[in-house]
Amino acid sequence: MRARRLAALACAGLLVACSAPREQPDIILIGVDTLRADRLGAYGYEGARTPVVDALAARGRLFTQATTPFPRTTPAVASLFTGLEPRRHGSREVGEPRRAGTTLAEVLGSRGWATVGVTANGVAGAHEELHTGFARFVEKEDLPSERAVHVTNAVLAEVAAVPEEQPLFLWAHYVDPHYTYNPPADFDPGEAGGPCRRLMTRVKAREIRKGRVQSDAGGMSSAALPSCSRLYDAEVAYADSEIGRLIEGLRSAGRLENAYLVFTSDHGENLGEAGLYFEHGPSVHDASLRVPLLMTGPDVAAGRDGLPILLHDLAPTLLGLAGVSAAERPASDGVDQTARVRGAVPAQSQAERIAFAESGSALRVDLTRQVWSGTASAAQCFHDPRWSYCGSPGKDWSLLDRNADVSRDASAEHPDVVARFEAARAAWQPGEVRERSARSNGFKLVERPRLEGGWQRALHDLEADPEETRDVSSAHPETAARLAAALEAWLAATPPPALQPSEADIEALRNLGYVD
Repeated sequence: MRARRLAALACAGLLVACSAPREQPDIILIGVDTLRADRLGAYGYEGARTPVVDALAARGRLFTQATTPFPRTTPAVASLFTGLEPRRHGSREVGEPRRAGTTLAEVLGSRGWATVGVTANGVAGAHEELHTGFARFVEKEDLPSERAVHVTNAVLAEVAAVPEEQPLFLWAHYVDPHYTYNPPADFDPGEAGGPCRRLMTRVKAREIRKGRVQSDAGGMSSAALPSCSRLYDAEVAYADSEIGRLIEGLRSAGRLENAYLVFTSDHGENLGEAGLYFEHGPSVHDASLRVPLLMTGPDVAAGRDGLPILLHDLAPTLLGLAGVSAAERPASDGVDQTARVRGAVPAQSQAERIAFAESGSALRVDLTRQVWSGTASAAQCFHDPRWSYCGSPGKDWSLLDRNADVSRDASAEHPDVVARFEAARAAWQPGEVRERSARSNGFKLVERPRLEGGWQRALHDLEADPEETRDVSSAHPETAARLAAALEAWLAATPPPALQPSEADIEALRNLGYVD
């Protein structure tokens, strides 16, 4: 009954009312943090409980190959707002403020739109310079909690204060699928979520470090994965229900009569892919890079679109749909997809377009599956399959044997291992130990850092091998060479990331659970 009712609300929210539409369209941008595209019914997931989003997708245009340029919130949202890649707007890590670019809210606000933003994510707010251009802005600390119900309540209250005759640009950002997975009682799967809930309780009590969970130490996370997957789905279902309530409220307020509605996410979530559990950021696997994207509107051509589209295409596209001419728009790395949204057949070059992405750092020092983890200004480690070599500024480094006693420094007994790790320290600047990728025509080239320096390349056929487990470079040498050359050229024009976050930034990340 709940599913049918919510689906009906979503459809009703798209019906055209009898009153005359505003000359300028309302633009509604709804984001759900940490949402994998493949966990929605519209993308073929049989276990989905997402009737609202699925109904929107059935009536609108669904993009099946949408990706984010960065699998963490702050850089991704900054790209969505500005149309710039992270290397150009300056945010290259979660919590790192945007430093350049003009936002959607600034452009639309200067042309008469009422601009309203509500975000439940603490690293998508004013400190990160993501509030710029919003006349009305509600962030996490302004809400009773980060639960979706409070986002919906705040959005509807803010929208009610906007004059009916004024066009609206609205950004609503829900955060519920983000770890820890803790759905409300009405959506909780009961004992099916028990093993994961017990694991999260032990993390909260500091019996287990979160990085060990994310690295699947001792197999604890892979054992809990089915349970955590159920809780994750329940969080998504809860967010979907609140989006249904939001749509009903916007319809009642007359805000869907002449509106473009966009639904998307900033990034996905690794649920075991690439050895990373219940986390996103240090991996460019599609579990984190691929995002849902759908659009409805008065002249949006319904159907499925399987060609590449990037999160930073949204800024120029929404400005185009709003009637802002190309000459009046700020510079953008994204491509205006207005004609494509309206059903024009894209040129072949669109299919051959290359999407670049980079990962963030492994911020948790005990993420032992990564070559390097931690922060340059605090505890950090280099890792191989057995050893971790750890230290912090002003202190000696220690060699820890993860197969034995990790509280004991084994440096004296294994000088050859220490020498190898010292060579790694000389080879790498910590903030540069990141993955990066280039994708086109169903293939994805990934470069992963090696302990000894340099990069290990692999080409993945995303259609034949969506888990990205096989390197097909030898079978497709021309594709591998083309993507490698493009990636090298892109990297040559990319400045190095900041290596030293401020103490305030570290404390903010600690409060949000990104670091210990």
